[in-house]
Amino acid sequence: MDIATHWNHLHNEPRFRPIYPSDHAVRFMMANRGMLEGSTQVRFLDIGLGAGRHVKLAAELGFAAFGVDISFSGLTHARQRLLEAHDPSRLALSSFRALPFPDQCFELVMSFGVFYYGTAEDMQKGIAEAHRVLTPKGKLFAVLRTTQDFRHGKGEYIAPNTFRLTISKTNELGTVQHFLAIHDVPDYFRAFRNVVFEKTETTTGQRTQLHSDWLITAEK
Repeated sequence: MDIATHWNHLHNEPRFRPIYPSDHAVRFMMANRGMLEGSTQVRFLDIGLGAGRHVKLAAELGFAAFGVDISFSGLTHARQRLLEAHDPSRLALSSFRALPFPDQCFELVMSFGVFYYGTAEDMQKGIAEAHRVLTPKGKLFAVLRTTQDFRHGKGEYIAPNTFRLTISKTNELGTVQHFLAIHDVPDYFRAFRNVVFEKTETTTGQRTQLHSDWLITAEK
């Protein structure tokens, strides 16, 4: 099953269409809301918007909100969610590896838990595309999995820190995922400046499963 089909199946189930935005995404938007002062338009792009919970908040805060996703089902539900919030025609079916936008057209770009679906090359293409579409001094917020995450190593080895998952404890069976060690982050984001990254961790399964993510902010 390809990744688009995988997410189409998931987005058809209500439990995979969360309503409330992540606290981390909220903090990124609120930290940059000052850009709206004295500006007629601040363009925000959500790469991998899913069912639209984050792009909806961006629109409600006053950003000119755009979103792309590889899942047609996800986009369908996002459009329904955004009908009253902003123009749903700003959503597009697209892979993060090749965004359908010209250079330097967004002041803010976010990718929440998306770039790690694929190989190291796929992730690097996604990061490069985010850099390409950002305006000078534009900001990126990306959430990526660390090598401490419990999924790391749980599958068919493809390349260093890259596996096709064979565990059925999540909704990601069969997906290819790439994980970043601490020394990888500065290298993968070397085209940016002012790169800051923190780690967030939580557990499930009575503390048997560690969910570990990098929270990365960077400026073009």
